[in-house]
Amino acid sequence: MKEKITQVLLIVMWIIAWLCSLVEVTTLVSYRNPFTAGEIFAWVTANGYEVGDITSYCMRFVWPYWLLCTVVFAGLGWGILYLFLHKERWGKIVAISISFLVVSPLIILPTRINLLRESIYVYQQIRAIERHQNDNINFSYHAYRSDSISQKEVYVLAIGESVRYKNISLNEEYERETTPLLKQQTHLVLYSDYYANATLTQHAMPMLLTPSTPETFEEHFKYKTVAAAYHEAGFKTALVSHRAQLMNNGYHNYLAGDFDTTIFVTHDSLIAPTIAAMSELCSKLFVVTNYLGNHMFYTNRTEDCLVWRPDYNTDSNCKSDSLLVNAYDNSLLYIDRILNNEIETLKQIDGICAWLFVSDHGEYISPIVSGHGHTYHPTKDEYHVPLIVWYSDEYAAVYPEKIVNIVCHKKEPICADCVFWSVLDMAGIQFAGNVNEYSIFSDKLNSIDRTLLLPDGKTIIQL
Repeated sequence: MKEKITQVLLIVMWIIAWLCSLVEVTTLVSYRNPFTAGEIFAWVTANGYEVGDITSYCMRFVWPYWLLCTVVFAGLGWGILYLFLHKERWGKIVAISISFLVVSPLIILPTRINLLRESIYVYQQIRAIERHQNDNINFSYHAYRSDSISQKEVYVLAIGESVRYKNISLNEEYERETTPLLKQQTHLVLYSDYYANATLTQHAMPMLLTPSTPETFEEHFKYKTVAAAYHEAGFKTALVSHRAQLMNNGYHNYLAGDFDTTIFVTHDSLIAPTIAAMSELCSKLFVVTNYLGNHMFYTNRTEDCLVWRPDYNTDSNCKSDSLLVNAYDNSLLYIDRILNNEIETLKQIDGICAWLFVSDHGEYISPIVSGHGHTYHPTKDEYHVPLIVWYSDEYAAVYPEKIVNIVCHKKEPICADCVFWSVLDMAGIQFAGNVNEYSIFSDKLNSIDRTLLLPDGKTIIQL
């Protein structure tokens, strides 16, 4: 009986070792570095869409390494089991010793030690998320407005997914017309030198919605979001998101608790009609929208937006850089339509409206290495993203000085440190300690020291 239990234990240990090897080889092949807390968090907390996306990536590029690991571990495991069953006492001791050595996270194997360390950090973060609502239940910005405005007001913070500045024709430099509808909009201001603060959504979102920065990232747990400040200033607040983006237990999902209303839609095209419906019910409305956007593998589009071909997802078995760029640009063409529909919706509202769009992070497009924010050596494409402001005629009439300021600042080197403060200032919301030198709507905007939080959630680099 004891020998049978030992056999089962050996098999379990080798299965664990095999699973760890799949995780390790996946990150080494895909990301060119050991797993960090960001990737582990994505696997542990991701929704079905994200899991399918990650698995799809692995199956396309990493499956030969998975197969190799499986063959090696199956062969070694069979050899160890044979040694245990057919050799005498010393054979059994050797078999058990080798098995413990292979499974142990303490062996001299950097990837295994890293996996253990980062997993512990992820556990600590999950616990912090669970404590979040209790920890800041009494938190208040004590926000107020100095202006008394009787007209209807609608303000929107639109958060995109994986939009990189380089590929939008709105910048007047990209040769393809990927944003033809936005280019036709008046009262639209594009910022040419805006950088994201992180390359992973679960890190970027808290820094967009709270005053936290890469240097103070851990402090975002003690804050409520910008929606709470709007609520204190008399606005109804709503979060409207593609269900694949927020329906998980990630860093950003718990932040949804600060909104009066949370709506998940099945398609990005449903976001604009939702804003229209809510604006009919509220005289003072603040909305945060979040899209599936240009999430890899860039399938978020309709057939009429399949313009550049061959497309990675439809046309060829040869998965090259150019096919991925075609697929990405096709998805950008569709998002141009989605964002334009939001602006057109706001135009139909009889009131003061302003809209600020920013992407959480960019994208490094490659068929070999994952460019979806997972590397320790991010390229500029991963953090140079668009920040766009649109405003209505009524907004310009009430806040002419803010219009002058956002136009004057459109070439300033800024980063995500500005977003929280700018979204407040967009509606003239203030509170004690309000830092106007971080607002693009303010004439006090100062130069900003731009930094980037790497996927481990701890390491910061200067940009």
